[in-house]
Amino acid sequence: MNERIANMKITLLQLISSHQFSGVDHEDPHAHLYNFYELCGSVSVANADEEELFLRLFPFSLTRKAKT
Repeated sequence: MNERIANMKITLLQLISSHQFSGVDHEDPHAHLYNFYELCGSVSVANADEEELFLRLFPFSLTRKAKT
């Protein structure tokens, strides 16, 4: 794998993981989805279908109650 692409994937995972949704009452799930799509859209990964990318990355955007 190209080092540049690997670094982009790591950076994207770090960004998504730093903006996780836990499902507590004060969090807005719609805002979380908006931010998730915005983060994913900011980086393109070569030869990746956008919807597949969203589905693969979305679990990394969840934590605690929302992840279970």
